[in-house]
Amino acid sequence: MKNYIMKHINVIIIALRILLAVAAIMAIYNIGVGIFMIIKNNRELSHDFLNQTFNLPEYTISEETQLAGIFAILYGSFLAYLIYGIKRFYKCIIKIKSGKMFYNDQGEDFKKAGAAVITFAKAKFVLYSCTALVLHFDIPFLFKQILPFLGLYLTGKLLYIMAYMAEKGEFIQEENELTI
Repeated sequence: MKNYIMKHINVIIIALRILLAVAAIMAIYNIGVGIFMIIKNNRELSHDFLNQTFNLPEYTISEETQLAGIFAILYGSFLAYLIYGIKRFYKCIIKIKSGKMFYNDQGEDFKKAGAAVITFAKAKFVLYSCTALVLHFDIPFLFKQILPFLGLYLTGKLLYIMAYMAEKGEFIQEENELTI
C-alpha cells in the first residue's frame, strides 16, 4: 500500500515541478514582453500579443499598447504570486513523502497555498474580464472565463480543506505523543 501511495506522491511532485517551471517561464515572459511593449510603444506587437488571448476586432483603441503592457506585467506578477503558493504546497508534499505525515505549521502551509491559488484565480478573472470589456466589450468572453476560474477557485478551497485536515492531524498526533 505504501508503494502505491508513493507512486501517486511522486507523480504529484513531478507535476508540481513542471507547473513551477512553466509558471516561472510564463511570468518572466509576460513581465518582459510587457515592459518591452511599453518602452517600444509598438502597436502591432501589442495587438498580436492581446490577440493571442482575446478575439480582437481589426480596429484598435489608441491606448492598446499601454493596455497590453500593463496586462502582461500584471499577469506575470499574478503568476509570480501563484508560484509562491505552489512552492508552499510543493514543500508540504516533499515532507509528506519523507515520512512526516503531520508536522508543525503544515496547516499554515496548506492555507497559504490555498490563499495564493484563490487570489490568483480571482485576480486573473478580474484582469481578463476588465481587459475584454475595455478592448471591445466582449461579454461572451466573460462566460468563457468562468470555468477556468472555478477550477482554480475550487483547487484553492480544496487546499483549505487539506489545511483543516492537517491541523486536526497535528492535534491528534500531539495528543498521542502526550499519552505515550
